[in-house]
Amino acid sequence: MGISLIWNACSENDLKGYSGDSYIYFSKSADDSTEFSFAYDPEISVGNISLELNVISRIANYDRIFAVRFLPQESTAQEGRDFTCSAKDFVVKANDSLAYMKIEVKKSGSFTGRSLNAVFEILPNEYFLPGLSGNTKAKIVISDKLSRPEWWDAWHESNGLGTYSDKKYALFIKQMGIYDLTLKENGGKISYYDMRGYVQLFKYWLMEHPQKEVDGSDMKVPIIG
Repeated sequence: MGISLIWNACSENDLKGYSGDSYIYFSKSADDSTEFSFAYDPEISVGNISLELNVISRIANYDRIFAVRFLPQESTAQEGRDFTCSAKDFVVKANDSLAYMKIEVKKSGSFTGRSLNAVFEILPNEYFLPGLSGNTKAKIVISDKLSRPEWWDAWHESNGLGTYSDKKYALFIKQMGIYDLTLKENGGKISYYDMRGYVQLFKYWLMEHPQKEVDGSDMKVPIIG
């Protein structure tokens, strides 16, 4: 029944008219890029990204290889200099319907002050055809810049860390040793109470070490407690 539901969720146009074959596609579309920033930990020179792929087929009791190529003409990053990946790792494990494309990103210095992107495309092979038309490509973005994370929402603006700035976020990461406050109920790893604890500790640190924002105003954390 699960396989049937998956098939029904995909239109004939998305699957390009094929039937009875196995398909693979990226979980995120190329319009929804995956980002990696070395700004979160300035000490590291190498990082890792995993792109998730979904399979539409019968479950197989053996490993199956999928094919992906890098598209330099659509990218600003260079393979070998800014990232590496190995085709030997492009495998859907036996009895699994998910796969992961592992990419090693490098702090090459070529993206200082800017972002680089790398675009990849699924190719057909003996095991799989490209699946959903909007998800046959994936894009990663490599940078050394901070950006406002999704968890820094309206609650943080009014009751948590306050108004976002790159300077405040960088200080928070440096002093608290954590950069991701995504709650467990939102797919993260931190509880609400632990999240509040980190925000309060940062507020106390600011009280002892007053800081200015780039515009000269006092850096503030509005959380109560």
